[in-house]
Amino acid sequence: MHMIAITRRGWSFLVALILFAGCRSHEASAPEEGAVLTDDPAAVQETTLLEGELEPGETPMGWVLRRGVEPNTAYAILEALQPHLAASRFRTDDRLLVSFASSGEPIRFEVKRRNRDRLIVERDASGLWVGSFEKKQFRREIARFEGEIGSSLWESITGRGASPELVILFADIFAWTFDFLTDCRSGDHFEFLVETLYDGEERVGYGDILVARYNGDRGEVEAVRYALPGEKAHYFARDGESLQKIFLKSPLNYRRISSGFTHARFHPILKRYRPHLGIDYAANRGTPIVSIGDGVVVKSRWNGGFGNYVEIKHNRTYTTTYGHLSKYGKGIKEGVRVSQGQVIGYVGSTGLSTGPHLDFRMKKNGTHVNPLKIDVPSADPIPKDELADFLQHSGFYFAALQMLPEGFLARGNDLTVTALLGGSRSGLIPQAPAIGDRPAP
Repeated sequence: MHMIAITRRGWSFLVALILFAGCRSHEASAPEEGAVLTDDPAAVQETTLLEGELEPGETPMGWVLRRGVEPNTAYAILEALQPHLAASRFRTDDRLLVSFASSGEPIRFEVKRRNRDRLIVERDASGLWVGSFEKKQFRREIARFEGEIGSSLWESITGRGASPELVILFADIFAWTFDFLTDCRSGDHFEFLVETLYDGEERVGYGDILVARYNGDRGEVEAVRYALPGEKAHYFARDGESLQKIFLKSPLNYRRISSGFTHARFHPILKRYRPHLGIDYAANRGTPIVSIGDGVVVKSRWNGGFGNYVEIKHNRTYTTTYGHLSKYGKGIKEGVRVSQGQVIGYVGSTGLSTGPHLDFRMKKNGTHVNPLKIDVPSADPIPKDELADFLQHSGFYFAALQMLPEGFLARGNDLTVTALLGGSRSGLIPQAPAIGDRPAP
């Protein structure tokens, strides 16, 4: 196994870069009574542990009270947890644990989250309940995936041992520029470096894809992850252009396009030719539909032949509409602001429709346009004062993507690659040591 270490932005590029790496609750018997609770925390022995998960609609307070905790104590426990986890942010997949001393007094409350973070509430020396947050520290490694498309992107990536989660991560990077449902071709080539997260020897998931490339019949797309100062990381092309567009390429995962944009389409119900100024996406009933961009809902109501209908105004230029919905997304009503990718409804067959599909339309300056042919502007590129740093960053990662072999796995700190840039900020790797070389102990 070849090992190496790689850095993220902000680490030294001049000397070294390191590739780092609804169940129901199960309750025990009730606390024993009659035991004396000592004032010495070290002498307290936990004799009972009750654990479980929130039932749908259940509150954290209700859960704690049902475990026999006195109301004032339950309030104090949750109050101590408030700065770290508000009661409204508990989830049904959180694992809750309350520990009792032999006296029957609760002495500890713990929340274990799906990402393995822990929140703990215990009494301090003065008897007050104090909350703390423990962020799970995973070991980070980096894996390289590469291959050719067979029947689909999904099959090709999962066939190399990756989880479906990773397919989604990869596809989401290019969601604004490439539609893997329609633009993917057998023989296309993909490659990327991704963080993998380990708890001990157990792989628990993936972190971020650091750099990616897809090359095929429809062209080549590349992306590198980069964070501007004070901002979240986004994906950019090699030259610093943002991959994020104002609009997503499509508003849902669909089976096929059943009707295209035309001024003379034969209507299957009305039995006459009439314009069809949008795209019909055939999909299973209940498929989530998302807004292709940020905007404000200006209509969310029944609209004649369109059935259940949503109209979103994105800016002064663009408006999009979504028809034949089976139902609306949570909170979707007129006047509500929505974000790109937010679910605004679900595929249905309401109104004049012969089967479940989405009628999607777009207007530019009040005139219908073909959504598949508009030239959508990009989000802001890398600012000029950050461009030199970005080009160094992207140059290194694309070089690493090119030189590392398929199946490569990098363990953090197993290998330090020194002087990769040779004192240059050009982003080239002039005399990189051979992959797998190890420094002298």
